[in-house]
Formats: sequence, C-alpha cells, structure tokens
Amino acid sequence: MKLMDKFLTGSRGSSLQARIRWAHSVLVSLMLVPALIAICLMVVFSSQYHSVIAQMKHVASLMPLIRDELMIEMSDIVVGRTRFEDGRQYDMLDSADAQLGQLIRSDAASRFQLEVARRTLGTMHSLIDGLGEQMGADGGVDQNMASLEEIRNVSTLLLETLQDSINADIDSSAAASDRMQQLIWITLLVEILLLIVALSFAMQAQKSLSRSIREPIEQLMAFAGRIASGELSEREPEPEVEELKELTSSMNAMAEQLQRLIRENTEEQQNLKKSELRALQAQITPHFLYNTLDAIIWLAESKRYSEVIQITRALSNFFRSSLNNGKDWITLEQEREHLEGYLTILRVRYRDILKYEIELDESLLQSQILKLLIQPLVENALYHGIKNRRGGGLLRVRIWREDDFMHVAVSDNGAAMSAERLEQVRASLRDSEPLTAESGYGLISVDRRIKLYYNQPDGLKIESGAEQGTIVGFVVPVKEMGDI
Repeated sequence: MKLMDKFLTGSRGSSLQARIRWAHSVLVSLMLVPALIAICLMVVFSSQYHSVIAQMKHVASLMPLIRDELMIEMSDIVVGRTRFEDGRQYDMLDSADAQLGQLIRSDAASRFQLEVARRTLGTMHSLIDGLGEQMGADGGVDQNMASLEEIRNVSTLLLETLQDSINADIDSSAAASDRMQQLIWITLLVEILLLIVALSFAMQAQKSLSRSIREPIEQLMAFAGRIASGELSEREPEPEVEELKELTSSMNAMAEQLQRLIRENTEEQQNLKKSELRALQAQITPHFLYNTLDAIIWLAESKRYSEVIQITRALSNFFRSSLNNGKDWITLEQEREHLEGYLTILRVRYRDILKYEIELDESLLQSQILKLLIQPLVENALYHGIKNRRGGGLLRVRIWREDDFMHVAVSDNGAAMSAERLEQVRASLRDSEPLTAESGYGLISVDRRIKLYYNQPDGLKIESGAEQGTIVGFVVPVKEMGDI
C-alpha cells in the first residue's frame, strides 16, 4: 500500500488533485493504449488480407481473357473467320501483360508464379508472332493448326501458372487469417489481463486516496481533541496531502496562539493574585500591630516598664523580619526568629494562658520558605483555640523533613471546632472563598500563597477534635536558594 502511495505521489506533487489525475491517466493508458495497438494491428492485417483477395481477383480475371477470349480469337484467325491483321490478339496480350506487370509490382506472395506466368505469356506472344508469319507465307492448314495447338498448350500452362499464383495467394490469405485470429485471441487475453490489472489498480488507488484523505483528517480530529482537552503544547506535523497542509498549519498556529494567550492570562492572574495576597497580608500586619500597641499601652499604664521594653524590642525584630527588604522568600532560620519574636510578644500579652514549643529539624535551617506562612497559623491557634480555653493551653509548632518535602504542623489543645464549623472552614479553603473577619484573614492567605507560590493543588490541611484540639498544617517541597 505504501508503494501505491509513492507511485501515486511520484514526481507530480502530493495534492489530491494531482494524484487523481495521475491515477486517471494510468487507468486510461491501461485500457486505451493496448486497444489502440490491437486495432492498428488488426487494420494492418485486414489490409493485407484484403490486398491478397484483390490480387486473387485480378489474377482470376486474367484467366477468362486467356482461356476464352484469346483462344477463341486465335481459332477464328486459324479457321479464316478473321484475318490475322484484323484480330485483337495483340490487344489481349498487351492487356494481360500490363495486368501481370501491375500484379508483380504489388509485391504479393505469388510474385514468383506471376513472373513465370509473364514469361509464359511472352512465349505465347512469340508463338502468335510465328503463326502470323506462317499464315503470311501461306502456310498450310495443318501447320496452322499445329501452331494453334502449341499456342493452346502454352495457354494451358499459363492458366496453370495463374492458378498456382491464386493458390499461393490463398495460402497467404489463410496465413493472414490465422495471424489475425491469433491476434484477436492475444488481444482478448491481454485486454482481460489489463482489465484485471486496471481493476486492481483502481481498487488500490481508491484505497490509497481514501487513506490519504481519511488518515490526515483523523489526525487533525485527534489533534483538535487534544487542543480541546488543554494539551496546547501539542503540534501536528504537516501531512503529505497538499490541500490539508494549510489547515494543519493554521491549527498549529491557533494552538500556539491559544497557548500564548493562556500563558499571558495565567501570568496576569498570578500577578493579580499576588497583588491581592500582598494586600491581604498588609491587612494582617496592622491587625497584629494594633493589638500589640494596645498591649504596650496597657503595660505602660501598669508601669511594667521592663515588659514594655521587651515587647517593643520583639515588635521591632518582628517587623524587621516581616519586611526582609521586600523579599518573599527567607530561610527557615529567619522564619524561626520571626516566629519567636511574635511568640515573645504574645507571651507578654497572654502570660498566664500561653505556653509554646518549637520543634525544628536542624537540617532545614538554610532551606527557603515563603515568609509569613507559619505566623498566621500560630495567631489563628491562639485566638480561636487557646484564648477560649480556661486555664490556658499549649501551642506547638513542629517542622520536619520527609524525603524532599517539608512538613509543618501548628497544633493547640484549646477548644476544638465543631464538625459543622470544621466543614465550613474546609469548604472556604477548597472553594477559595474569602474568609470573614470572624474566621480571620490568616488561613485563607496562607492557603492561597501555598498553592500559588509552590504551584501545587493542595494548601492547608485542618484536623480538629475534642481529644486532640486543632492541628493546622501543610506540606511543601524543600527549596534551596538555587530553586527560587
């Protein structure tokens, strides 16, 4: 089948129109050329056959002239009914000689016999001349009759020679007829074979042309399906069919343009989300600042000046870490210092109700982490867990490594969330719905930033129960400085 494709394509281009024209030309050649050759050969043989028949007819027309007319004329001359000088014998001889000459020039199969007949006719001419001289010399009747008999014998020989030429022409015509019959049978067999070849070629060409159309279209349909399913990086190679190359090129250009537009739109959406998250983060920082300043005022009014100094220094270190020269990524060691400064402030504010622990895998200290991922979780644990527990509670921060992933968990043993409330919080994170002020800005900020900056579908995971309190955590890939 591949050979048929190459044969149809050949040097005539790969367009369907060129292939169809080429296949049509081959079929016409297979059917028409042999038929034309056979017709030409049949015309040649038929012409030869008719030429032989005409030759035989002309030879046969000479026999009555010699056998009847000439011999009767010579008998009339001998018996005295016609004078020799007044006879038509020489006209008849000249006519017979002219016809024999014409027949010989036709290069017929009986040429040899005709040449013999012409020489015999010359002998007869000589005998008639002799008879004329004899009668002019007043030869006897017996001599004249003897000469006439001799002329009859030569005439009989001439007639036999003419008959031999007819027989030769009959044999030639029979041979021509046999050749024509053989040609007819050979032509019939060749035409049958060519018909089979032409039908086979037509079927193969139809399959090849059908496949040349069907396969590229099916590939284009599959390509369009992949584009529709979002595989915009796919590209379809140009098919061999000329008419489909432009369509394939247009679809590739469309996929490339869609990919570019989606990429640009994604970048715009990411920039927009980053702007929104920075704005949300800016809301969190004042929220914490207001509470801390209130605590400083309260401590100052209570004349607890050493604690004012302690919380003010912690607040300064906290904001220095938060700002970090506008960078989004910091080391985990910097994040721990930032977290300890924040917890120091909280412990001054909630001395009687807050205890905390920080467990950190030392191998992760120089790893990069997106800043302000853990502090909002600590704040949420304090305000929605420990703060509502009588007698205070324990807040624990655990950071450990498993393979190439960093695990972070912030837990508290405060009041657990009800099942309905837990499902509401999970739904808010899953649907990316803005959290209410009552639920706090922190969780939604952390969840969105994890998904956006780490380019992963999973963000925060929340578990809560009466026995374990509340655990909020996340898992992200470990990133070093060169990965940012």
